[in-house]
Amino acid sequence: MRCVKSLALVALLLGPCFQALALPEDSNQPIRIQANTANLDDRRNIAVYTGDVIVTQGSMRLTGNEVTLTTNAEGEVSKIVSVGNPATFKQTPNPNKGPVNARGRTIEYYAAEERVVLINNAHLDQDGNTFEGEYVTYNVAEEIVDAGRPGESAEKPGRIEMVIQPRNRTPEPANND
Repeated sequence: MRCVKSLALVALLLGPCFQALALPEDSNQPIRIQANTANLDDRRNIAVYTGDVIVTQGSMRLTGNEVTLTTNAEGEVSKIVSVGNPATFKQTPNPNKGPVNARGRTIEYYAAEERVVLINNAHLDQDGNTFEGEYVTYNVAEEIVDAGRPGESAEKPGRIEMVIQPRNRTPEPANND
């Protein structure tokens, strides 16, 4: 019974973590976690979900084989780590754009910084623009992508690949004066 109560508490505490990631109306949506197993360690403030894990809230969806949620002393989620083959992330941060689709072997989400880190076989796309490499960071609030590991050396270069779609530009109307 303690496990059920604790897991319900974790679900309630997850609310603040995804508010920054979601559309404004998403933050009012309930958080749903589906998994084959769950293990909660109240002393260490960690919950580990395993087996085809799906975490959703509004337009946000995070999946993996194992998802670890870490809370701070105040009970707010500070970090979420999803490991899969691949782990996936999908979210619509802006109603005027298509969803952000991301995948990697590991996805780390840092709630306070609104930052998603994709590690190993990282791929991020939105509206046909893609970023691929071994390490891709996405700042959700500012919509900034940083690809490539910091401090890579010439002996171990990390290649990235980007595809940027042309913007649709409407020609200015001719002035008939």
